[in-house]
Amino acid sequence: MRTAVAVPAGLGLIALAFGVAFSTPGDAQVEASFAVTGGLGEQIVSEHLVATVDEVGLVREVEVGFWRGTTAGIWLLIDATIDARVERTTVDVEVYVDGVRYSGTDRAGSATIDAGVVDAGFPLTGSALVELPADVTELPGARTAVLRIGTGGDQRLDSVIELVIDLTALEVRDSAERESVRDGVS
Repeated sequence: MRTAVAVPAGLGLIALAFGVAFSTPGDAQVEASFAVTGGLGEQIVSEHLVATVDEVGLVREVEVGFWRGTTAGIWLLIDATIDARVERTTVDVEVYVDGVRYSGTDRAGSATIDAGVVDAGFPLTGSALVELPADVTELPGARTAVLRIGTGGDQRLDSVIELVIDLTALEVRDSAERESVRDGVS
């Protein structure tokens, strides 16, 4: 009788062990960033940054300060005001479309808001640019693209600012002009 109970009990424990192993989150989930979400025009506060994204748009060519950007793809133009909460920090902007990460461009040099540092109490207003594929509005995740603003460097286990953007709802303009990054709130 003991063998009749021991074998099914042992198999049940093995099945339970497999279930626990497959349901335990991996390193990517355990070390993921903490998202603080909001919408356009809202002030969103993370652990290190305070950001208000005023406008987003898609353009084929952009001029920021003295820099003119052309691309075979399309630019996501982000107008925002960003401030540090406690101490000086860098700013990193990226967009996720259907799980694919697109980083803010560094081609514009110091003309964009994510090119330098922000200090607590001294907000910067300006634009950030992310180069996307020309057919981005046709991609499966274009309706739920995620704009992420965080500090530069490793963002694991750190809070980041996130906004969901429907890229299909944005009108694609031929060109846009913006000022270089400037001190103060717009």
